[in-house]
Amino acid sequence: MKKTILILFAVAIASVNLLAQETMRKEHSARTPEEKAENVSRKMTRELALNADQQAKIKALILKREQQREAKISNGKDNRDRMEAEIMGVLTPEQLQKWKQKKEEMKKSRPLENNKISEVDDAPPAPPETK
Repeated sequence: MKKTILILFAVAIASVNLLAQETMRKEHSARTPEEKAENVSRKMTRELALNADQQAKIKALILKREQQREAKISNGKDNRDRMEAEIMGVLTPEQLQKWKQKKEEMKKSRPLENNKISEVDDAPPAPPETK
């Protein structure tokens, strides 16, 4: 009986811990570049005793880096979608079906990012209209 209670208690603690980690991960990824820059500069100020001038310069550098990172991610997605649409315009219906199957197999064989399943529909965009 004691072992059962102890096991249930351990499972409960582990569940709460995992839920807290997932919540923190979502909150962290939802931050804007400005929020990230503010948090990093605040932490560096606290740990390194930065003066006001240093703090402002660090914040500006971090903000620039975060904005560049977001732009790069956005551009990468746009480029991938555009390329896939162009590929779809070249392939025959049979080739397109085979290509989609291969993509799905590759998607299933990839390790899960951050141990979570993506809820985003990863279907390729519709082929461009031909005249």
